[in-house]
Amino acid sequence: MSTDTASIPPAPGTGRKTLAYRLFGDHRWIPWLFVGGFLLLFVITGNFVRLALGTFPGLVTTNAYERGLAYDDILAAERAQEERGWQLDIAIPTYAEPDAIAAVTLTDRYGDALSGGTVILMAERMTRYAQQVRVTMRDVGGGRYEAPMTFPISGRWLVSVLAEVEGERHFETQEVFLRAPGVN
Repeated sequence: MSTDTASIPPAPGTGRKTLAYRLFGDHRWIPWLFVGGFLLLFVITGNFVRLALGTFPGLVTTNAYERGLAYDDILAAERAQEERGWQLDIAIPTYAEPDAIAAVTLTDRYGDALSGGTVILMAERMTRYAQQVRVTMRDVGGGRYEAPMTFPISGRWLVSVLAEVEGERHFETQEVFLRAPGVN
């Protein structure tokens, strides 16, 4: 009976050992650490890519430098608006039907109606593709301004109102959640 000496491993401490055996010995799991490390790296990177694609793209204004230069003017306008004390009540129906009416009631600091002005209402939905709805409201008397509004898609909308009465301006933004018909 002949034995093949190549298939029998050498006894400990005797014979020649291969380079791989000398580097890793019986620890054949060590190369799998590298594979596992790269898999972990791919999972973490994939999660960051998912977060980057699923969140706000970051563009807020196209003329940030010019707005920064006029920052003192913006602060002065905000102080003047606070001193006037105008009150704005924005009424947007939460379910935007095709014939839904948006209304804005504008009063001074004493509760007296401010009529005869111009009121512009703009609704923006900041998603990957921004949607905007803008209407000029008509004065129906008693400080109330109305306009029909149709929203293309459900979701969180930022509704901004710019009111101007006798050369004085008031600006206010409010967040609303709307459900558009057929698009949920």
